[in-house]
Amino acid sequence: MTWIKCVDPKKAAGRTKQVYDRIQKERGHIANIFLAQSLDPDVLESHLDLYVTLMIEPGPLSREEREMVAVIVSAANRSAYGAVHHSEALETVEKDSEALYKLVKEFATKHESPRHKALLAYAAKLTLDPKEITEDDIKDLRDVGFSDEEILRANLIASYFNFSNRIALGLGVELEEGKARTYKY
Repeated sequence: MTWIKCVDPKKAAGRTKQVYDRIQKERGHIANIFLAQSLDPDVLESHLDLYVTLMIEPGPLSREEREMVAVIVSAANRSAYGAVHHSEALETVEKDSEALYKLVKEFATKHESPRHKALLAYAAKLTLDPKEITEDDIKDLRDVGFSDEEILRANLIASYFNFSNRIALGLGVELEEGKARTYKY
Protein backbone atom coordinates (compact mmCIF):
# COMPACT_ATOMS: atom_id res chain seq x y z
CA MET A 1 0.00 0.00 0.00
CA THR A 2 2.84 2.44 0.92
CA TRP A 3 6.52 2.25 1.74
CA ILE A 4 5.90 3.44 5.31
CA LYS A 5 3.62 1.96 7.95
CA CYS A 6 0.01 3.11 8.06
CA VAL A 7 -2.59 2.87 10.78
CA ASP A 8 -5.04 0.09 9.90
CA PRO A 9 -8.58 1.53 10.01
CA LYS A 10 -9.72 -1.49 12.06
CA LYS A 11 -7.05 -0.77 14.69
CA ALA A 12 -7.25 3.03 14.69
CA ALA A 13 -7.77 4.81 17.98
CA GLY A 14 -7.98 8.36 19.30
CA ARG A 15 -7.48 11.22 16.88
CA THR A 16 -6.68 8.93 13.94
CA LYS A 17 -9.94 7.03 14.44
CA GLN A 18 -11.87 10.32 14.55
CA VAL A 19 -10.38 11.46 11.25
CA TYR A 20 -10.87 8.03 9.67
CA ASP A 21 -14.53 8.04 10.76
CA ARG A 22 -15.01 11.46 9.17
CA ILE A 23 -13.37 10.34 5.91
CA GLN A 24 -15.49 7.17 5.86
CA LYS A 25 -18.67 9.19 6.38
CA GLU A 26 -17.87 11.95 3.87
CA ARG A 27 -16.06 10.02 1.16
CA GLY A 28 -17.38 6.46 1.48
CA HIS A 29 -14.03 4.85 2.27
CA ILE A 30 -10.47 5.73 3.23
CA ALA A 31 -8.24 6.13 0.20
CA ASN A 32 -4.62 5.01 0.31
CA ILE A 33 -3.46 8.63 -0.03
CA PHE A 34 -5.12 9.30 3.33
CA LEU A 35 -3.90 6.06 4.91
CA ALA A 36 -0.36 7.11 3.97
CA GLN A 37 -0.73 10.16 6.24
CA SER A 38 -2.26 8.30 9.17
CA LEU A 39 0.77 8.64 11.42
CA ASP A 40 0.05 12.40 11.60
CA PRO A 41 -3.74 12.72 12.04
CA ASP A 42 -3.70 16.53 12.42
CA VAL A 43 -1.99 16.93 9.05
CA LEU A 44 -4.27 14.27 7.59
CA GLU A 45 -7.35 16.22 8.67
CA SER A 46 -5.91 19.49 7.36
CA HIS A 47 -5.24 17.75 4.04
CA LEU A 48 -8.82 16.47 3.95
CA ASP A 49 -10.17 19.96 4.74
CA LEU A 50 -8.13 21.50 1.92
CA TYR A 51 -9.25 18.81 -0.53
CA VAL A 52 -12.92 19.28 0.35
CA THR A 53 -12.65 23.08 0.11
CA LEU A 54 -10.91 23.02 -3.26
CA MET A 55 -12.63 20.08 -4.94
CA ILE A 56 -16.05 19.49 -3.35
CA GLU A 57 -17.46 22.69 -1.88
CA PRO A 58 -18.97 25.33 -4.18
CA GLY A 59 -16.33 27.54 -5.76
CA PRO A 60 -15.53 29.69 -8.76
CA LEU A 61 -14.64 26.77 -11.07
CA SER A 62 -17.03 24.02 -12.13
CA ARG A 63 -16.50 20.51 -10.78
CA GLU A 64 -15.59 19.46 -14.32
CA GLU A 65 -12.88 22.13 -14.53
CA ARG A 66 -11.50 21.16 -11.13
CA GLU A 67 -11.26 17.50 -12.09
CA MET A 68 -9.69 18.44 -15.45
CA VAL A 69 -6.92 20.32 -13.60
CA ALA A 70 -6.44 17.35 -11.24
CA VAL A 71 -6.02 14.96 -14.18
CA ILE A 72 -3.67 17.21 -16.16
CA VAL A 73 -1.43 17.92 -13.16
CA SER A 74 -1.35 14.26 -12.11
CA ALA A 75 -0.59 13.12 -15.66
CA ALA A 76 2.16 15.74 -16.00
CA ASN A 77 3.67 14.48 -12.74
CA ARG A 78 3.33 10.87 -13.94
CA SER A 79 1.26 10.11 -10.87
CA ALA A 80 -0.91 7.18 -11.88
CA TYR A 81 -2.58 7.38 -8.48
CA GLY A 82 -3.88 10.91 -9.03
CA ALA A 83 -4.51 10.53 -12.75
CA VAL A 84 -6.63 7.39 -12.36
CA HIS A 85 -8.58 8.65 -9.36
CA HIS A 86 -9.43 11.96 -10.95
CA SER A 87 -10.10 10.67 -14.44
CA GLU A 88 -12.68 8.39 -12.78
CA ALA A 89 -14.02 11.38 -10.84
CA LEU A 90 -14.23 13.39 -14.07
CA GLU A 91 -16.22 10.62 -15.71
CA THR A 92 -18.53 10.45 -12.68
CA VAL A 93 -19.05 14.22 -12.48
CA GLU A 94 -19.61 14.45 -16.22
CA LYS A 95 -21.72 11.27 -16.27
CA ASP A 96 -19.71 10.42 -19.40
CA SER A 97 -17.46 7.40 -19.79
CA GLU A 98 -15.63 9.26 -22.60
CA ALA A 99 -14.73 12.24 -20.38
CA LEU A 100 -11.02 11.37 -20.17
CA TYR A 101 -10.75 10.94 -23.93
CA LYS A 102 -12.47 14.30 -24.41
CA LEU A 103 -10.09 15.93 -21.92
CA VAL A 104 -7.03 14.66 -23.79
CA LYS A 105 -8.55 15.79 -27.08
CA GLU A 106 -9.35 19.18 -25.54
CA PHE A 107 -5.78 19.63 -24.44
CA ALA A 108 -4.25 18.45 -27.71
CA THR A 109 -6.28 20.33 -30.32
CA LYS A 110 -6.94 23.90 -31.35
CA HIS A 111 -10.61 23.28 -32.02
CA GLU A 112 -11.92 22.77 -28.51
CA SER A 113 -12.98 25.27 -25.83
CA PRO A 114 -10.49 28.16 -25.57
CA ARG A 115 -11.40 28.44 -21.88
CA HIS A 116 -10.54 24.84 -21.08
CA LYS A 117 -7.47 24.86 -23.30
CA ALA A 118 -6.10 27.93 -21.46
CA LEU A 119 -6.91 26.39 -18.07
CA LEU A 120 -5.17 23.13 -18.90
CA ALA A 121 -2.16 24.89 -20.43
CA TYR A 122 -1.77 27.00 -17.29
CA ALA A 123 -2.04 23.96 -14.97
CA ALA A 124 0.47 21.98 -17.04
CA LYS A 125 2.96 24.86 -17.20
CA LEU A 126 2.64 25.53 -13.46
CA THR A 127 3.40 21.84 -12.89
CA LEU A 128 6.19 21.28 -15.40
CA ASP A 129 7.92 24.65 -15.51
CA PRO A 130 6.66 26.90 -12.69
CA LYS A 131 9.55 29.35 -12.87
CA GLU A 132 8.46 30.20 -16.42
CA ILE A 133 4.98 31.39 -15.39
CA THR A 134 4.64 35.08 -16.18
CA GLU A 135 1.94 37.72 -16.07
CA ASP A 136 1.25 36.84 -19.72
CA ASP A 137 -0.04 33.44 -18.57
CA ILE A 138 -2.54 35.20 -16.33
CA LYS A 139 -3.47 37.54 -19.19
CA ASP A 140 -4.12 34.48 -21.39
CA LEU A 141 -6.57 33.20 -18.79
CA ARG A 142 -8.30 36.57 -18.52
CA ASP A 143 -8.50 36.83 -22.32
CA VAL A 144 -10.72 33.73 -22.44
CA GLY A 145 -12.96 34.95 -19.64
CA PHE A 146 -11.41 33.81 -16.37
CA SER A 147 -11.97 36.08 -13.38
CA ASP A 148 -9.21 36.62 -10.86
CA GLU A 149 -11.14 34.43 -8.40
CA GLU A 150 -11.19 31.61 -10.96
CA ILE A 151 -7.48 32.10 -11.70
CA LEU A 152 -6.66 31.90 -8.01
CA ARG A 153 -8.71 28.71 -7.63
CA ALA A 154 -7.05 27.16 -10.70
CA ASN A 155 -3.65 27.95 -9.20
CA LEU A 156 -4.61 26.53 -5.81
CA ILE A 157 -5.98 23.31 -7.32
CA ALA A 158 -2.93 22.80 -9.54
CA SER A 159 -0.66 23.50 -6.56
CA TYR A 160 -2.67 21.16 -4.34
CA PHE A 161 -2.34 18.30 -6.82
CA ASN A 162 1.40 18.87 -7.14
CA PHE A 163 1.51 18.50 -3.34
CA SER A 164 -0.74 15.45 -3.29
CA ASN A 165 1.06 13.76 -6.19
CA ARG A 166 4.34 14.14 -4.35
CA ILE A 167 2.87 12.45 -1.28
CA ALA A 168 1.74 9.52 -3.46
CA LEU A 169 4.97 9.30 -5.46
CA GLY A 170 7.29 9.93 -2.50
CA LEU A 171 5.67 7.32 -0.25
CA GLY A 172 4.86 4.68 -2.85
CA VAL A 173 1.09 4.99 -2.44
CA GLU A 174 -0.51 2.21 -4.47
CA LEU A 175 -3.72 2.55 -6.42
CA GLU A 176 -6.70 0.83 -4.82
CA GLU A 177 -8.43 -1.98 -6.68
CA GLY A 178 -12.05 -2.08 -7.85
CA LYS A 179 -14.73 -0.77 -5.49
CA ALA A 180 -12.10 0.44 -3.04
CA ARG A 181 -11.60 3.32 -5.50
CA THR A 182 -15.26 4.32 -5.60
CA TYR A 183 -16.03 7.55 -3.73
CA LYS A 184 -18.97 9.72 -2.92
CA TYR A 185 -18.89 12.68 -5.31
